[in-house]
Amino acid sequence: GPLRPTAQAVQGEHAEQVASRESPLELNSDQQAALSVILEALQSGQQQTVLLHGVTGSGKTEVYIQAIQQVVEDGRQAIVLVPEISLTPQTRHRFQSRFDQVAVLHSHLSNAERHWHWRRIASGEVQVVVGARSAVFAPVPRLGLIVLDEEHEPTFKQETVPRYHARDVALQRATLEGIPLILGSATPSLESWQRTVEGSYRL
Repeated sequence: GPLRPTAQAVQGEHAEQVASRESPLELNSDQQAALSVILEALQSGQQQTVLLHGVTGSGKTEVYIQAIQQVVEDGRQAIVLVPEISLTPQTRHRFQSRFDQVAVLHSHLSNAERHWHWRRIASGEVQVVVGARSAVFAPVPRLGLIVLDEEHEPTFKQETVPRYHARDVALQRATLEGIPLILGSATPSLESWQRTVEGSYRL
């Protein structure tokens, strides 16, 4: 058959540093309140968009992770979209230290690496897909939650063909799947603020 890269070759920098499991952090009352809203949305079985407004360093990622833990316990998967610049080793480590099967998709993957990840994702073995905007299209079979962090970032908009905005695609996909979408930001976009004012998003 065709030669495929080994898991080690594909995982590259991740292979040697299989993150040791880390426990959930203690949430403060604001984080706990936000998590409750998200868990409620998950249990409702219908599409809801939650705008998580918190200054940088306020622990939004921990809230996402604890919500995703619930999704994974229910046998489903999550997609977490971050700006390309935020796909740092720290971000990757954060998710890899909390979940057994994480795929990290970024623009520097070779076609072979991308293909390897997409096959793993499509097979259902990946619990959490973390990636830049194109990860919104990842072939996740039992999608339970989409998170879009730094939702105000202009890099979620692709200017070349096919032109799309990852936030719009994420909302469309969440609507089709009947699942929650979490938008996180310290400085939400005007459109998202407006939608919370109108009541179509929960703040």
